[in-house]
Amino acid sequence: MNHIVFDLDGTLVDSLPGIALALNRALESLEKPAHTTRHIRTLVGRGARRLCADALPADEQNLPASIDALLQAFMREYPHTWQQGTVPYEGIPAMLERLAAEGNRLAVLSNKPHIVTAPLVKHLFPAIPFAPVMGYTPQYPRKPDPSSLLHIAATWKTAPSAITMVGDSLHDAHTAQNAGTALTLVSWGYALTDDLLTTGAPLCTTIAELERSLRAGTGIWS
Repeated sequence: MNHIVFDLDGTLVDSLPGIALALNRALESLEKPAHTTRHIRTLVGRGARRLCADALPADEQNLPASIDALLQAFMREYPHTWQQGTVPYEGIPAMLERLAAEGNRLAVLSNKPHIVTAPLVKHLFPAIPFAPVMGYTPQYPRKPDPSSLLHIAATWKTAPSAITMVGDSLHDAHTAQNAGTALTLVSWGYALTDDLLTTGAPLCTTIAELERSLRAGTGIWS
């Protein structure tokens, strides 16, 4: 039995369309300039607050009041937009079903707010027994802080070294390193491939390659 913790956005699902729509609606409601989806792609993965800070005009990116206002507007919009265009990557549901059927323990760990993460996972993966599903709450700091990943290890009553973290970003890589888990990265998410290669971790370019890597336990830092 393997213990596998998946990042969500850019790893299991392409959530960029819904994020971009909510962010641009929020920006427009505050009379701030909107962004292309291509640019927003470079901003995701570090939590909603950081996303909003980076989306503001340069002279407002360090102003708490401006960040708070955009974050509140984004969080009003996103529960209504996340389903628009958010889909699992092709082949992911079938891979997860096979891993679950083999008795592997599966979890989701995301920097996305938990109030969106939980229903999104339930909606897109109703047959997958993820336990737990963790989005961001104030109880634990966001990745790359290891606290939430270590909480999953404690919930499973297993050593961090027996867990593989699967993600698409340097934040996921640093989370695994900080927690002492193994790491496998995927290339189809939102980070630059050259950045991911600097980690030295296995970088899977197809779902089949990821599935083989997880079965073989070939992640680093284990």
